[in-house]
Amino acid sequence: MKYTLALLNILIIVSGCQKADFDISNLNNHEISVYGHGGMGIGQTYPINSFESIFHCLSIGTDGTELDVQMTKDSVLVAFHDRSLDHSTNISGQIINKTWDEISDVTYTNPSFTNYKLISLDELLDNTQNIHDFTFTFDCKLYHSTNDLKSYYTSYVNAINKITDKYNLHNNLLIESQDTTFLALLQASNLDHKLFIYPDSFEEGLKIAKIMNLYGITISTEKISKAQIEEAHNEGLFVAIWNTRTKKKTIEAIHKLPDIIQSDKVNYLVNQLK
Repeated sequence: MKYTLALLNILIIVSGCQKADFDISNLNNHEISVYGHGGMGIGQTYPINSFESIFHCLSIGTDGTELDVQMTKDSVLVAFHDRSLDHSTNISGQIINKTWDEISDVTYTNPSFTNYKLISLDELLDNTQNIHDFTFTFDCKLYHSTNDLKSYYTSYVNAINKITDKYNLHNNLLIESQDTTFLALLQASNLDHKLFIYPDSFEEGLKIAKIMNLYGITISTEKISKAQIEEAHNEGLFVAIWNTRTKKKTIEAIHKLPDIIQSDKVNYLVNQLK
């Protein structure tokens, strides 16, 4: 009896680790691309958007990663999520009000993260081998402190185009934003940019993406259904979904058949799809 129970427990464990069989149909060559959310995701070993988190993500079989991108006062692009530096780093203020020299040595202050530094996109891309094997999504955080939005947007667009050209990322870059004015400026600067609207609702996103002839929609998995993803696909729009912070949500997201999942459970998603 003991041996029977032991064998049953082993079978349960093994079955729980087995890769599921998914019948995938989408615009992405009928594959779901696995991207990390800021690298390995929220609540993992490293702070999101740190080099260590991104490097680990790219080393375990993903197709790429999403990054939160902000711009300094001197137009350097930096990987960081929050509007303010106050709550998670050893300095205060906003990135847009500081030069890169002023923040290049900033570290995270979470007790587990004090050895990790803020990183510029130049530092990240300079130190990532085989960058053209991966796709990067820039989630553009337009945190500004100016009334001259035209100048701010123009500087941000120029910074993106500069780094795209420098690292030849034209085929390896997706750009997402909630701001249609910013997306329109990016589109006008380079028609080859693959641009995603990041809307409050699927209906809003679909309308904007169709009017602007964008590449796709990026949205929380909780705000989109399988049927809506199919509707977007019928319009020729790629769909990237995020907010998959549990294994259950990850499996539910896969069954919706998006083109991309930006994951906080990267190891688990890789195991399911690769």
